[in-house]
Amino acid sequence: MEKTRFCKHCQQQFVQRRSNHLYCSSSCRTKASYKRNDYKYISGHYEKSEHSDTKNLPTTTNNDDLILAVQSLEKRIEELGNHNVLNANSVKEAALGTMAADAGVYAAKRLFAPKSLPATKGDIESLKEELRQIKHSLIFSRVNKLPNNF
Repeated sequence: MEKTRFCKHCQQQFVQRRSNHLYCSSSCRTKASYKRNDYKYISGHYEKSEHSDTKNLPTTTNNDDLILAVQSLEKRIEELGNHNVLNANSVKEAALGTMAADAGVYAAKRLFAPKSLPATKGDIESLKEELRQIKHSLIFSRVNKLPNNF
């Protein structure tokens, strides 16, 4: 008797193969585990996220200490607000540097190889054949001890 169930992660209906199956597939089971254990998807892989919400909070019981702690936190927040993480000049300089490098590469290609095209598989095969022939001729010259002016 087939029993249908809804996947605990994606809510899609599936047929249970066993009575204890909660997920429709192994990928749903893995994704649910990542979600349950607070992993974040970051550029092609999952990383454990670290919560810093309660790390550096003061633990006090005195009202005066609490007021001082709140004031120090407000001061830290203000300092962080004044700190410029992204500067327009640095972005402009980085863009200009990238453009200059690209222009240099383009100019070098046009100057030293004006009519070059990307190599094809046939080009690579012909180069391999030429190298094989040179290798065989070197081996032949060593075996037969040909004169140097040959």
